[in-house]
Amino acid sequence: MSHPQLTDALFESLIETYSKRLLNRAYYLLSNKEDAEDAVQEVFLVAYAKRDSFSEIHSVEAWLLGILYHKVVDMYKERYRKPMVDLNFEHDFDRNGEWRQTDVANAWEESPKSLDALLDDTDFRQSFYRCLDNLPPQWKVAVKLCYLRSKKAGDICKELNMTSTAYWKLLQRSRLQLRECIDLNWFSK
Repeated sequence: MSHPQLTDALFESLIETYSKRLLNRAYYLLSNKEDAEDAVQEVFLVAYAKRDSFSEIHSVEAWLLGILYHKVVDMYKERYRKPMVDLNFEHDFDRNGEWRQTDVANAWEESPKSLDALLDDTDFRQSFYRCLDNLPPQWKVAVKLCYLRSKKAGDICKELNMTSTAYWKLLQRSRLQLRECIDLNWFSK
């Protein structure tokens, strides 16, 4: 199905029709309201700039989502290129490299809620996303691509331009930080 030429009135109609869906998807992908709003705004800027090819589009929603996905990838790449924040893990380990706190793992294992119940719990998900947002940008990108988007390690390494060793180390550190944050903000309550 082809569409008529994209007039200003039709473009305004597209914004009204698809803004909320695009914003929800962008928020799901970025976990940040301001970034999601920026991404959706950029989607419509690109769509308007490419309005001459609108009549060749088969699915307007797929076209706009495609632009959104490219914008999200660009945003992640931009964040990844920023210098990595150096976090200090000395408080987690003793002189011999052993865990100082052994009760962190036990608290998770003894939790009365099953994993499925936790994932269905709105308060837990909010705590989890707050903890995820506290990770350095490069770490958050890797975690989201791996665990939330289920991308393969090789693809993520290519996309983030990193070695597999650096990627696995980054994931390990991310999991440690997430675990500590969730323990402090969820299980300790």
